[in-house]
Amino acid sequence: MKKYLHLLILVLPVAICLSMQGCKTKSDLIREVFGDYRSDALFFRTVGQGDDNDMQLAKSKAIHRAKLEIARNASSVCQQIVLDYLDQTGNGSDTRLKEQFISVSTESVSTSLVNVAIEDVVFEKGKDGRYTAYAKVKVAIENVIDTFAGRSEEKMDVNKEMLKRISDKVVNQINAQP
Repeated sequence: MKKYLHLLILVLPVAICLSMQGCKTKSDLIREVFGDYRSDALFFRTVGQGDDNDMQLAKSKAIHRAKLEIARNASSVCQQIVLDYLDQTGNGSDTRLKEQFISVSTESVSTSLVNVAIEDVVFEKGKDGRYTAYAKVKVAIENVIDTFAGRSEEKMDVNKEMLKRISDKVVNQINAQP
């Protein structure tokens, strides 16, 4: 009986907290700080979080994590463009061409990240003296796609019109997501 009572004492506060929605996850905290900050037709957007005893290191970590997330998103979009392009041209099984495209997309995303804009950084200081920084960053989708298309045209023999059409379609799919 005591065993169940101890278990109830441990589980009950968690259940109450969850049922009242009083517990906040990191994503809830980020939403509180920045609202519904997400990518749209014009920008890849994200919020990065960094923790450290030093305020500037917390800020640097937050910015770095936000840039990594944007790089993942941009890379995913470029890879979707590559796959669609290869399928439409009938070159889906050409591994050499696929590797060239992936190399160009990686290079393009890296180049595009130079133009990341840091819109805001908010700090919280915890009771333990540690800082938590939330960095809100964005980069223009057009910048990423144009860099990718330009590099693809420079380094490979691609159908420019088809690449543009596929790029527009992928970006429109992003915009249609809720």
